[in-house]
Amino acid sequence: MALAKTGYGQYLLLLAQQNVEFRLPEIKSLLSLCDGRFSNSQELRLKSPFWILDLPSEEVARRLMKRTVCAKSIFELWGHGKSVEELHSSLKNYPVEKMAPYLQSNFTYKIIVHAFNKTLTQAEKIQRIDSLQFLPFKGRVDLNNPDHTFWFLEDHGIYLGNSTEQPIGLYFGRWVANGQRDLIESYSVKKRHFIGNTSMHSGLAFIMANHGKVKPNNIVFDPFVGTGGLLIASAHFGAYVCGTDIDYNIVHGLGKASRKNQKWRGPDENIRANLRQYGLEKILP
Repeated sequence: MALAKTGYGQYLLLLAQQNVEFRLPEIKSLLSLCDGRFSNSQELRLKSPFWILDLPSEEVARRLMKRTVCAKSIFELWGHGKSVEELHSSLKNYPVEKMAPYLQSNFTYKIIVHAFNKTLTQAEKIQRIDSLQFLPFKGRVDLNNPDHTFWFLEDHGIYLGNSTEQPIGLYFGRWVANGQRDLIESYSVKKRHFIGNTSMHSGLAFIMANHGKVKPNNIVFDPFVGTGGLLIASAHFGAYVCGTDIDYNIVHGLGKASRKNQKWRGPDENIRANLRQYGLEKILP
């Protein structure tokens, strides 16, 4: 296993396979915002869902995941390889003193097996877990509410429906945090009070806010505000927001509605109502 830079630890990032072209700039922007910097120990396969990053601390990893909508989870990487033998060798070379705090007898744990682009049977998952018996776990297994969760991950290529027979990458690590993918659904345009024909997808709005490194007490101005998608994402991250648009009717919530089976917009269909919907409206004195 390649060694991380001095003072850094290796972390495995599990990314979503949507908006692939925006993932790298989002991660770079957020690491800068989190007082970290982008550093990877090997050449990234940009279209792969698995990236290995060198990060200065677990705190930076957690702060990254509190913002990203492009990544699903991050793990403290204990070992990786292109075969089971390489993975096991990598794990055996991982410093025992870094493992020990999470393997004590007073801690419960569970191991999750995840294969990207391939479905494993329960028997195959158990086989993967059993192959790790050389790891010095001292606690008991708790599948419902463990103190620590570990993941065994397999990469079977990025071409859906054409998975590799054998994995092209194997990883094992301690789960640290999940990303903010839930924001995409909770802020979905389908559920929004005020929409237009060109309302921005919620995921893209959060990606834009992350690219812009929006943080609390920033002032965000959108000159092409539309129905306020970018303003909503920015306000979620604590910014004060405002905007303009050439379309008077959109800005003031007037005219024909964009929803099916609705002819005209109601009196409360506007950007402020959208902010109010999500508890983001704050009227300045």
